Amino acid sequence: MPVADQEKPKQLFSLLTDASNRMHASLDIAEITRIAVTSAMTLVHAKAATSALMIDNALAFSEFSDGINWQPLQCRLALEESWVDDLINIRRSFIVSGRDDVNAFDLHMGQTVPVLDHLIVVPVIGKEDDLLACLLIFDADAYLFDDQSRELLESLASMMSVAIENSIKLAESRRVEVDLEKSVATYRTLVEQIPAITYIASLDRSRILFVSPQIESILGYCQDDFLANQEIWSQQIHDEDRDRVLSEVQQSLKDNIPFHSEYRIRSKDGHYLWVKDAASKVIDHEQDLYFQGVVHDISERKESEKKLMQMAHFDQLTGLANRVLFHDRLDQVVAHSKRLQQKFAVLYLDLDGFKSVNDDLGHQAGDDLLVEAAHRLKSQVREVDTVARMGGDEFTIILDNVHCRDTIQHIANKLIQAVAAPYKHVGDSHQVTMSMGIALYPDDSTNRDVLITAADNAMYGAKNSGKNRYCFHQHES
Repeated sequence: MPVADQEKPKQLFSLLTDASNRMHASLDIAEITRIAVTSAMTLVHAKAATSALMIDNALAFSEFSDGINWQPLQCRLALEESWVDDLINIRRSFIVSGRDDVNAFDLHMGQTVPVLDHLIVVPVIGKEDDLLACLLIFDADAYLFDDQSRELLESLASMMSVAIENSIKLAESRRVEVDLEKSVATYRTLVEQIPAITYIASLDRSRILFVSPQIESILGYCQDDFLANQEIWSQQIHDEDRDRVLSEVQQSLKDNIPFHSEYRIRSKDGHYLWVKDAASKVIDHEQDLYFQGVVHDISERKESEKKLMQMAHFDQLTGLANRVLFHDRLDQVVAHSKRLQQKFAVLYLDLDGFKSVNDDLGHQAGDDLLVEAAHRLKSQVREVDTVARMGGDEFTIILDNVHCRDTIQHIANKLIQAVAAPYKHVGDSHQVTMSMGIALYPDDSTNRDVLITAADNAMYGAKNSGKNRYCFHQHES
């Protein structure tokens, strides 16, 4: 008798709704398939039923029901069986009838399913149009499986498909969460032993998910304080570094590359320290999870680099630029002035009377004299100008972007007067003055070394003319 005559529509709808609710409430695929099998048998009054999951292009069976008991059914059916091939290729419900086909299936079942006349095969199709599983419903009544039977079983299979995919998705999500929790626990144990701040941040670095206890010994913040205020990191970066660092963060995200940066950050007590921040994405099963980073305190390294830079480019006694830095600055001014068609002057200076102070009053008095003279020279020029000590009692000055000879003469007179003023530690017994030579760019030369030589020669001209004066370089006629 057709199903429509046996069951009222409301009853059928109630059976399907109950099956759907129970399948979606379960996260276990085996339980979902059991609910589907028993519900299918109830919907069409079948004598027996089973289900199979599609694994490696074959149907994998584990058990079947005769309506009363569940029996083990360990077998796999592949393409060799004609109806399996039809199921994989057609992916629509169909009826297998005839003693030969059903008996052939019985052989695969190991003679565990009662000999029946009809078998309806119902595919379970995923949202990507992939074959997830199938339902197999058996009966001996040649008139049982009509069109309505097929429609009911297909509706059930559709519900089964959604429940299986949700189960897989939730299981994968939970697996990722469990793996993440394990990773964080392992990470926490390891990183708390190293002398650096380690952290886990969201992929856009907008949230810090974990920060190691070293945050307190290095920056002065306890973990809870730092995690409670997610703005601390960006707010505490030095004003001169903040825009650069935030731009580097965005660039690393855009280019999908690890983040590396060195910057100054303010600790809780207000002082700044240099840190090196390096982070990269943690990926699991081709899914981006989070950023994992390490922050090292590099203040000592930066201080050492600063000292090395000071030693390499600055005179250790006076703090002025040394010969190396002077040549570098002069190269830059030459290139800049050439590009903008500007003029500048190179001054070469030598202290008059320094040797007698050094010989009569001692080296300390000589050193103090050089320090004071350097201070006086620097105070008479602009920040953009360069004052350098070339060695001994010789100094050089670059007056950048000066076009008027009168301006250069005015500055030269101020420099000579400043150096010639009395020095307290020297006294009246020794008079210290200065002789100066001046070379002009581009009038005297456009070459760095030639300009220095021209200014040096002009300085000797000033000495030979009586000292305590300046001379411009004179072109040979």
